[in-house]
Amino acid sequence: MGRQTGNRRVLLPSMVLLAAALANPARGADTLTLPGAIERALSSNPVLRSRAVEVEKHELEQAIARGARLPQVDLIAGYTRYRHPTLVTPIRQPGAFPPFDRDIANVGAALALPLYAGGKLVAGESLAAHTHEASREALRAAGQDLIFNVMSTYTKALHLRDLQRAAASRIRTLETEEKNTASRLGEGRASRLELMRLQTQLSQSRHDVLSIAQAENDALSLLAALLGEAGALPPLADPVALNAALPGSQDEAIAAALAQHPELGKAQALGQAAADKLDIARGDLRPQVNLVGRLQQTAGDDLRLYDSSHVGVQMALPLFDGAVRKRRIDQASLEWQQSRLALEDAANQLRSEVRQAYGAVEEARSRRAVSRQAEREAQEALRIETLRYEQGEGSITDLLSAETALWSAVVSRLQAGYDDIVTQARLLRAIGGLSAASVQQASAGSRPASSQGEGRL
Repeated sequence: MGRQTGNRRVLLPSMVLLAAALANPARGADTLTLPGAIERALSSNPVLRSRAVEVEKHELEQAIARGARLPQVDLIAGYTRYRHPTLVTPIRQPGAFPPFDRDIANVGAALALPLYAGGKLVAGESLAAHTHEASREALRAAGQDLIFNVMSTYTKALHLRDLQRAAASRIRTLETEEKNTASRLGEGRASRLELMRLQTQLSQSRHDVLSIAQAENDALSLLAALLGEAGALPPLADPVALNAALPGSQDEAIAAALAQHPELGKAQALGQAAADKLDIARGDLRPQVNLVGRLQQTAGDDLRLYDSSHVGVQMALPLFDGAVRKRRIDQASLEWQQSRLALEDAANQLRSEVRQAYGAVEEARSRRAVSRQAEREAQEALRIETLRYEQGEGSITDLLSAETALWSAVVSRLQAGYDDIVTQARLLRAIGGLSAASVQQASAGSRPASSQGEGRL
């Protein structure tokens, strides 16, 4: 098999082109930064907006609970036709009977003011406050989930874009080598098998570009959905960096999660709400005391108006209801026990999630360092195989194997960079500390502010 030495270019320059493509990405006039994407998602995402509406609903529930302790005044009016003549108004003085009529109409105002409700009104206000707090924590948790999903999808799209550029650079190099090999084949200095192997490699690379491009389109489509957008998004800016210090130890991370994670706060608020429901159920067994009053005017057939009024205190004490109230207390007690178990489970799940997220950060950081070393090794292996091929000591199979190994190393390095960012964001979410301020759009070549090392894609 013939060989050509000298100035002929083979596969080694692919890494030069790849590095140039990744170091100087094309920038559009209008780009979408990650902070901008998060801001748009927080303001437009339908799920998050629905959570915000839920908070407003519970705010109104608080106002309703407060209003239940205030006097209730109603305008009353009525008309009644009696079969037999009836007193139009109560007897006003001894010996003087009011008129009798069959048609009687009245209009007035009625007052009702709860004086004692067995603690149900106070418990109702507390229930509304704790339910409102639970909805606020749910909104905060949904916001952190949304920020994480936007960040993860955004960085995945960047990762796929960089991978696509690397694949395109690889194709250009393989196309150049295909032309050179075809030329050598015509001169009798290469075999058809060499050309076929190059063409197979080139076909696979073109297929890889199509697959990567489709994956990038899917990521951008998902990102648009997260942002509440129906149309296409502008080009993404790069690179991405974390702007938040991570916990220095696993114990510190768990302590932070137990202190501030919204899911745990939601479980605590729901537990307190269950205790309020138990107090309300117990209040049904206690006396209910109300201040009542009425002021009205009554008229008969002659349309003469008669004033009347009364005020008093009414009490109701349940004696027997088939044990309905007692069973409601039992139900509320079981719900309270369930809430305590749910809180305990949430804390255990949170500890497990933090441990996994913390371990994933360390693993991703180590894998990123290993992938960089593997890429350098693959570059050197390709350089050696290129020289051997030029000097007639190596085969096209060895050269293409080295090129494939380098491509795999580049893919691994880009994936490790993506994982490094996402695992750190996942840890921030696990401790309940992920916010819009946790990420930033870094300038090219800058290093992130993360205390855990590099967090840049």
